[in-house]
Amino acid sequence: MRIETDMPLSSLIEKLLRGEAAEIHDEDFRTYVNSKLGNNHEVLQQALNEIEDAIDNWKRSYFISVYDERVSAYRTGITQWTPQDLDDLFVEEENLRKEGKIALTADVLYNEIEKIGFINEHCRDAMDMARLNNDIDFLKAQWEDLALAQIKSLEGIVKQMLSTVSIEPKAERQKTNRPEKQPIDPPEVFGIDVCCEITGYKKNTVYKLIHENQIPCFRPGDNGRKVMFRREEIYQWMTKRKQESTQEYIEFMDRRLLARNKK
Repeated sequence: MRIETDMPLSSLIEKLLRGEAAEIHDEDFRTYVNSKLGNNHEVLQQALNEIEDAIDNWKRSYFISVYDERVSAYRTGITQWTPQDLDDLFVEEENLRKEGKIALTADVLYNEIEKIGFINEHCRDAMDMARLNNDIDFLKAQWEDLALAQIKSLEGIVKQMLSTVSIEPKAERQKTNRPEKQPIDPPEVFGIDVCCEITGYKKNTVYKLIHENQIPCFRPGDNGRKVMFRREEIYQWMTKRKQESTQEYIEFMDRRLLARNKK
């Protein structure tokens, strides 16, 4: 594949993330960046931001699925997971799928690596062993290195060019087009989405806190899968760990020392 200088950066990024640009080399990227972006620091920085955002979005479009593994462990009796825990995990992963995220297992990762191609037989042996041991973290890291190799090369070239161009002073600070986030007024009882907005946690984190009994919640009626929260309880939970100021700590130690001297 040849990179045309009139190709939008967004189109090139999409092709790289889909693995449709295997024949492009670093010199091709360098020529494209020179012709398309030039030596303008602001333009190069915007391009770098676009590349980094695309990589982050690509990574967030996948999640590691552990449901089948934990069900298997539950059936063999070698886990402390309860049927309710498994139900919650199933709902959590189904919600991620509905959001368009793709589930990753050891087999899926191995097959994706195999499509890209093993570097050598030692690489294949290592992947076979990881698959056998269900080492998902290792397989995911290897897959990301292979799948993102080219867009990482493009990212590196843009960073290199950024380090060699001067920053032109701006006449005035640019105004952002992002609308200000409005504070929410939650109802007295709400579900997982509102809980995420209030706490700032992602769904995965909230589900983990639920599983570990660290966040107050309840399951209404006979629906054991649906999780609800009370506004007052969540606010209390968020503020229960107060960090003392230096003055408060000094006053506490003074009171403690005075009480000790009176004994």
